[in-house]
Amino acid sequence: MTKFNASIAAVAATLLLSGQAFAGSLQPASGEAPFADTAPVLASNVQRAEVRADAARQMPAAGEMSAQAEPAEQPTTAVASRAQVRAETREALANGYHIATGENA
Repeated sequence: MTKFNASIAAVAATLLLSGQAFAGSLQPASGEAPFADTAPVLASNVQRAEVRADAARQMPAAGEMSAQAEPAEQPTTAVASRAQVRAETREALANGYHIATGENA
């Protein structure tokens, strides 16, 4: 009987220790291997001369100050004097306008 128990214990230990080998997923983890459903890579139909001509038409930006900025709008000059603006602000505050200040602004 001990021979039978020893063989059962050996089989149980083998199954217990090899349980993690059977727990692996069917798909590889992210970044480990390419999936089977990826699209195949095809050869390009564009010739070398066409690529060079296209690159010559669209030269890349290089070097400092190579970006073309849009022209900025010119600031409008104020037509009201400082005294007029202060008077309008006092009037607005008297009529219930509140300036948003502080943490709850």
